[in-house]
Amino acid sequence: MKNTLKEFSFKKMIFQPQFAKKFCCMFFGILFMGFFLSFLIKINWGTDPASFHNKTISLALGWTFGNWQLLYNTVCFVIVLLINCKLIGLGTFFNWVLIGYTADFFCWLWDRTIPAAIFSTNEYLAIKLTIFILALLLFVISAAFYMNAQLGLSPYDALARIFSEATEKHMPHFASRIIYDMTIVAIGATVGIIFGVPIKTALPGSIAVGLLLGPAIQLVGTFVNKHILKIES
Repeated sequence: MKNTLKEFSFKKMIFQPQFAKKFCCMFFGILFMGFFLSFLIKINWGTDPASFHNKTISLALGWTFGNWQLLYNTVCFVIVLLINCKLIGLGTFFNWVLIGYTADFFCWLWDRTIPAAIFSTNEYLAIKLTIFILALLLFVISAAFYMNAQLGLSPYDALARIFSEATEKHMPHFASRIIYDMTIVAIGATVGIIFGVPIKTALPGSIAVGLLLGPAIQLVGTFVNKHILKIES
């Protein structure tokens, strides 16, 4: 292991330059990721690969999305901690816990405040399409804020970085990320098929999002980092 647990330090995180600014960008980025993810889950046309994977498995197990994602991130965190703890930061812990339960809360809220037909039928197709596009766009922007705050990657994203670094001699970063994301989607789809979870409408969209999410976050992140956050790399 090229990194040891001794390299992990909360003190280094907290005393980074512009910590307060970075913390706000990280915290609200993650919070809004969960908020916009709730719309993507309700519409069921596709989410990011990690959310598709975790939502499908949570339905197969009969768990809430937040509870399963908490366990899944715990396993990923242990692996990251042992392999490359430099990827861990405050953002790791907030992402670990906050996104799943934020999405669960707002899904619960939409069930009680928004007519179910808007999400479940094509009678309101134009409204669904508008919500989907806006939620996906704003989810990507929120993710760009969280990632560019430089306060640590989520356990899922940290594993993607580890995989990318391990294969960098054989393929570019974007290719390794696509392979990683598509593997996660395939695992989720396989579980869904085995356990009879309805994934027909969400699978194509999740594949498309998986192929485009990385480049989109990088593009938005470059703009956000330069013109809004103004945080030096």
